[in-house]
Amino acid sequence: PIEKASSSSVLVEGASSQDPRHGVNRGKVAVLCIGVTCILMVPVLKMATGLPPYLGMLLALGVLWFVTDTVCFQRFARIEHEEPSHTPDGTPRTPTDSMIHGAAEQGSVVEALHKMDLTGLLFFAGVLLAVGALDTAGVLTNYAETLVRWCGRSPVAICTLLGVSSAIVDNVPLVQASINMFGDTTPTDDPLWQLTALAAGTGGSILSIGSIAGVTLMTMEGVGYLWYCRRVSMWATLGFFLGIGVYQLERALFA
Repeated sequence: PIEKASSSSVLVEGASSQDPRHGVNRGKVAVLCIGVTCILMVPVLKMATGLPPYLGMLLALGVLWFVTDTVCFQRFARIEHEEPSHTPDGTPRTPTDSMIHGAAEQGSVVEALHKMDLTGLLFFAGVLLAVGALDTAGVLTNYAETLVRWCGRSPVAICTLLGVSSAIVDNVPLVQASINMFGDTTPTDDPLWQLTALAAGTGGSILSIGSIAGVTLMTMEGVGYLWYCRRVSMWATLGFFLGIGVYQLERALFA
């Protein structure tokens, strides 16, 4: 009996390992090809129409979602499910749609979205749309002129204010706003861009609302805003100013 049980378990494991749901099939290959094609179309749309990359990625997600939810694709990528042909009492089982076409929701975009952080996705989409609206309204241009008027042409002073601002406004849209503000007047390898990346990345952690990492920490770990200010903000502020100081020291020694 023990040998029979062990042999039957081996057969079950072998059958599960050969399950097409866990291997490569034409449906998965088709989804991979469509996804890569849509991603490669993002820079093409940016150059041809000026569509922002994040909107291009959302468009790619929509196209992939639409294609994978069509009846033709589900028939093309169907997965055979081996279901018993008889019920436990010996009655023949009536064929169902899942036996023919497979589960429609398995491997779909909806199932994939359930496994990712939708809060972060919607957060980034919202703030980037807001930055685009501010840029179109001319607010970012006025803000850039104000910074230059206050700080002159000093990259350190400008990026320090940008870093402190990123503690209130998320650092991703702030960097996008900086590109929109200074992209036409600042060379590619100017220290302003290096300081912007440093200041926005570290300054956004001064407050929990300044970065997606802080928002995720508050959501997943239940950390309160006041707790973050008491335990983290002081060290994040110290690291922010020390980072700028070390960068200036490196430029003075090696530049």
